[in-house]
Amino acid sequence: MFSWGENCQHGFRLKHGSNISAGDGVHLLNLGFDITDLSAGHTVLAFIKNNADAAIICTKESQDGGRVRGKQKSVTCKEKIQAVGCSDDDVVTLLSNEGKVLCMDTTRTYIPKPLEALCNISVSQIACGSQHSVALTKGGQVYTWGRDSRGQLGLGRSEPCADSPQHIRSLSALPLVQVAAGGEQSFALSVSGAVFGWGGNDCGQLGLGDTTDRPTPTLVHYLNTKKTIYISCGKEHTAILTKNGAVFTFGSGQYGQLGHNSFGDELRPRLVAELWGAKVTKIACGRHHTLVLTDSKRVYSFGCGAQGQLGHGEESDPSVPLPVQLTQDTTNGPKIGNIYAGGDCSFATSTSVKEAHEVLSTATVSNVTHDVIDKWVTECNSKSWKKIKREIRRMFSSASCMNQIFLDQSKDKHFQTSSKYSGLNLSLARHAFKKLAKKGHVMAEVEAAVLHLLPSLEKKPVGVEGLRIHLLLNELLHVFQRPNLQRTSTALAEAVAAAMQRLCAGSLQVLGDWWSSLPPSTKVQHVKVWKRTLSVILSLKPVPRNSGVRNLLLVLQYMYNANDRIAGRQRIPEQTFCLEISQTFLQEDLQIWRSNNEDMDNQQLVLCNFPFVMDLKSKKMAFDIHAECSQRKAQCSLDLFCGLDGCFHLDLKRASVLEDTFEKLAAVDPDDYKLPLAIYFDENFTNEDDQYLYRKDFFHEVFHEMMSAESGMFMFNDSKTLAWFPSKAIEEDQRYFQFGVLCGLALYNQYIIHLPFPLALFKKLLGVKPSLGDMIEFSPCIGESLLNILEVCEDDVIKNLYMDFVINWDGTEVDLDPKNPEKPLTGENMKEFVDAYVTHAFNTSVEGVFQEFKRGFFQVCDQDLVKLFRPKELQEVLLGKDFHDWAKLKQNTGYEGVYNTTPPHPTIQMFWEVFDELTEDQKKAFLWFVTGFERVPILGMETIKMTVKVNGVGELSYDKYYPQTHTCFSILELPLYSTKEIMQSKLTEALSNNRRIYK
Repeated sequence: MFSWGENCQHGFRLKHGSNISAGDGVHLLNLGFDITDLSAGHTVLAFIKNNADAAIICTKESQDGGRVRGKQKSVTCKEKIQAVGCSDDDVVTLLSNEGKVLCMDTTRTYIPKPLEALCNISVSQIACGSQHSVALTKGGQVYTWGRDSRGQLGLGRSEPCADSPQHIRSLSALPLVQVAAGGEQSFALSVSGAVFGWGGNDCGQLGLGDTTDRPTPTLVHYLNTKKTIYISCGKEHTAILTKNGAVFTFGSGQYGQLGHNSFGDELRPRLVAELWGAKVTKIACGRHHTLVLTDSKRVYSFGCGAQGQLGHGEESDPSVPLPVQLTQDTTNGPKIGNIYAGGDCSFATSTSVKEAHEVLSTATVSNVTHDVIDKWVTECNSKSWKKIKREIRRMFSSASCMNQIFLDQSKDKHFQTSSKYSGLNLSLARHAFKKLAKKGHVMAEVEAAVLHLLPSLEKKPVGVEGLRIHLLLNELLHVFQRPNLQRTSTALAEAVAAAMQRLCAGSLQVLGDWWSSLPPSTKVQHVKVWKRTLSVILSLKPVPRNSGVRNLLLVLQYMYNANDRIAGRQRIPEQTFCLEISQTFLQEDLQIWRSNNEDMDNQQLVLCNFPFVMDLKSKKMAFDIHAECSQRKAQCSLDLFCGLDGCFHLDLKRASVLEDTFEKLAAVDPDDYKLPLAIYFDENFTNEDDQYLYRKDFFHEVFHEMMSAESGMFMFNDSKTLAWFPSKAIEEDQRYFQFGVLCGLALYNQYIIHLPFPLALFKKLLGVKPSLGDMIEFSPCIGESLLNILEVCEDDVIKNLYMDFVINWDGTEVDLDPKNPEKPLTGENMKEFVDAYVTHAFNTSVEGVFQEFKRGFFQVCDQDLVKLFRPKELQEVLLGKDFHDWAKLKQNTGYEGVYNTTPPHPTIQMFWEVFDELTEDQKKAFLWFVTGFERVPILGMETIKMTVKVNGVGELSYDKYYPQTHTCFSILELPLYSTKEIMQSKLTEALSNNRRIYK
């Protein structure tokens, strides 16, 4: 062993002549045994021999005020020791091969005693600071004890010390591989290289960018993705080693111990540039100095050298790494295997060339192998089952363990773990879980272990690695739901959902981002996991409506929100989230949802609070059920003894249908809007069948007239295909309120209308902000020009456009920034300009009249029910959709009377020949002619059916008659025309004149 620094050769039991000076104050000590671990505090040095025995050397004050080492003493201990740690208060902590922690106060005894608090806990590592200690258990848990003056115990409380080990619960979910302790600071290292520090930070020794102490573990963000594999602490400085062999240091630089060619403090981790090009394999920090070992087995040191601890032969404080002069025969001599730095001393241990090998990093990945899983499912006999059960419980009841298995170790990808990347190999997990599913009792044991674990999961894990378990559990649940397992229990899924519900918003955001990055097929699979669980629950009689079921929907909600942020092909279809919902359940759900019972438990399941799981059919069904209830309620409030028939009457003249409508709407009590609508044209009273026809005609005619340029109510885009509110309209114009009422009446009474408005209208109704995409839809010319501005990144190019914040909208010049008239457009404010343009067009310029429209719309329709729809869905429900499937119409057509023949009647053959020759516009006119729809209801494909029959005309010639229709039943009365030409003439004339026979 090489030794240099304070009393470097004293205290060891050396034979005569075994202390060889290697120059520059470095001594080669022939101990007669190898050292496997060593630690040096202020008053004591302890080491472990290769036979697992421990020895200590105490340091005492000499008569001249100096410090000298006493004689080596053997530690009296039956345990075989693997690691040792020395603090500055005479306490030595030992770790046995079996994982027991033993302590002794060297001022009193050399017989260590086990720590009672850790007697039943197996420990893998120990680390000692000046007056505190840290232990890492084999289960990945961290315990601390000792002085807590600066928060170095990480417990977040103000007690000055802890006599017995205390569990740091905030780190319990993290897959930790190392702990370290310095003067008054502590660290923990995760399997994927995340570094967490706590305690004293007056010199920046925590690397957090400031000098504020931390009483609880805090992530060192500056080391994220640096692939940290080892941490070493000095009194007030810290060094970390990366897998690539780079060294970063931070904290006090007073003695040059940071190696940055300066004596200043570093508040953030900084690369030791002087070591660039040399791959470092080991680091060790003394009180005020630092050692590094390279892969070429050379040792470098920097920092305080007052006691010769740098091995440079002079008492100086070099601030850059300089080589320690160790006398070695690089060919046949011993090779340096490890380095140790004590308070003011340094050591290097060597091994023979034959035994020398690359020392593995402390941060090795503990991964579940397929061999372990295979053993569980194949060796399930009574003899081995008890041991297997213990292994399963140890793995699946530990969040720390769960979060470090199934890592993506290809090209060290797990070291890239961040808030955007989980570091997991989910396909590996999926394969392993499928193996587990082969044995029911193995899966039952896994389930029991996970159920035991879930309640203990942290609401806000300190690092993102603590969240990996939630992605893994999605895969586990998927396996649990495989058809061959025939499971109906939802207990595990509900427990997983409850654990997710307890997570803080930031953790849920990370999970959402991780989930968003998965392949679409995996995302669909995860969604189905929760849908299957909900389907089982919704099939129960009665359906439970507790908070546990509600949590399942909240998990789907998180996934839906995450998916909503995804663009392009990585986004899965929204209908993936939809559940099958029965009308009976929906009626019950609506009743609960719409009840005004303030005492109702807001944690219970109400499906209408989660409209994303409702498909359009369910939403429309819910809206219509509620509308029917509202109509009955409105009818019950009427005084039926006054001769009223319980309807909202509109008596109109066809010649002035729009003016009459506005006049009637202005004169009635708004409460009447909730009644069933009854339309009478020209004082003609009708039966219910004809009422259906009249209502269709009413909405058709009033909206076509209102949306025409002649009404003067709206502005139109350049192609005259889309309308918008005019900026010159005033709120006092009651027509916009009545326009909203009419739209509401159409939705409330289940009729589609002619409403050529952009999607922006429906976005605004639902509180969604219009975007540039809406401008592109309404005015492609303006929209594309705005898009081009955003895509021009160079400021010089934009300045050459000579544009300012003045635009022309609806024939009026508008300054988009009145506080800065004629502000020029630049590269810096181009997004502001585009946003201001869109905002003015869709919001500012029409705010008054739009609010009147909105007030009218929601005077009829319940706002909460309307908000079940997405903007596009609301548009499609109100407007229907274009119909082009004329082959489908032909296929759905039925025939009565003489036309009901096989093969088809000659007149029918002739009719379809005529129909096929019609233009697309004529075919659309025919659709309205027969069904009363220009467009078809979004859910009404089944209504696009036509029945053709002959209308009796007595002895008169059929050729004199036009085709007649009964739109209530989509019946076409087609005369037996004598020629194709006559049929074509009569049909096209009927279509052009909108000739229909009302009955």
